[in-house]
Amino acid sequence: MTQRIDFMQARDILVSAIEKKEGEILPIEKAYGRVCFEDVEALVNVPAFDRSPFDGYAFCAGDTAGELPVTLEITEEIPAGSEPSIEITSGFAAKILTGAPVPKGVDAVTKFEETDFTDKTVTLKRKYKSDENIIHTGENIKKGEVIARKGQVIDAGLAGALASVSIPEIRVYRIPVIGIITTGSELVEAGNKVSGGKIPNSNRYAFEAAVKAAGCIPMYLGAPGDSTGEISNLLKEGLSITDAIITTGGASVGDYDMALDALKETGAEILCGNLALKPGGKCWYGKKDGKLIFSLSGNPASAMTNYYAAVLPALRKLSGKEPDYPAFYAYLSEDFGKAGKQPRLIRGNLEFDDGRVYFRQANQQGNGALHSMAGMDALAEIPPGNEPLSKGTKVRVHYFGGLS
Repeated sequence: MTQRIDFMQARDILVSAIEKKEGEILPIEKAYGRVCFEDVEALVNVPAFDRSPFDGYAFCAGDTAGELPVTLEITEEIPAGSEPSIEITSGFAAKILTGAPVPKGVDAVTKFEETDFTDKTVTLKRKYKSDENIIHTGENIKKGEVIARKGQVIDAGLAGALASVSIPEIRVYRIPVIGIITTGSELVEAGNKVSGGKIPNSNRYAFEAAVKAAGCIPMYLGAPGDSTGEISNLLKEGLSITDAIITTGGASVGDYDMALDALKETGAEILCGNLALKPGGKCWYGKKDGKLIFSLSGNPASAMTNYYAAVLPALRKLSGKEPDYPAFYAYLSEDFGKAGKQPRLIRGNLEFDDGRVYFRQANQQGNGALHSMAGMDALAEIPPGNEPLSKGTKVRVHYFGGLS
């Protein structure tokens, strides 16, 4: 068991511990927002034939090589959804509408507005090159081309692309079910009277929302109090009906901090824990029956910081997505006091000004200040040290806003 590692090392350990997940087949009309389980190849060319990009006339470009203007005889009208019946030869043209297949013999198309025309003739006023204004077979998508990649989220564009190549259904990752356990005899559910040292069970609702945002299904398993046996039993029950479990509370080393003992009693392999991180460093991560257990702090903001720093990438991989989210450097929009003896992650938002990306920290960074995470879209790394950081200092940020 490795101790006092940084959150990026812990993230790598958790992501590597995720085992292969199952897929299921869905019709594309029900697959929006789901994750492709495998690469998908186009079954047909798009378009399936050479076609016109607009309403106009189809003809032989060679007819415009000589003296202009030149008048051609119209053979037929070809609307979209129909097939040409007459091959075009020199001196003739076909009236053609947007999306219609071009007839044999044609190597150029012109717009209506570039011509003079009657019901029987069309007059061309300029020279045209061979192959001008023709959308060729397979120009958009070629048969056999990979149009959906494993791990790609199916959005509106991809759903339409799948339909355009005659794919009616697709194999996607099954949505993971994530169990949530909130430990602590002091917890009271929202809406109930809070008295006698009790506190509201905010972690339940925060993590249910966070798990949904990660594209997973939250399942609240209960609040077993501070008994190692109760926590262990609930973990064992939960592992049989979920794909991973998040617990909050009891991850430190006090008399009522039972998370590590409960993991061991459950029979879990301890992967790592006790990170060199503030806040959120008090944690333990385990694995049992191929499923991960994330035991986080009971302090709401600490637990949620740990979740975004190390747990979320693992849940993303569990759902079939790329685990990592963007990390880059940004400028502090205001001064920050000294970091302390270990790395720190501070909560805030990215802003853009005059071509630069700035990080604006939340007003409160305390372990219990869960409200400071409302609307948050990034965490900034503050390295250990005794000197304050001034406005404009470049820091590494981890951006998870807009993740799907």
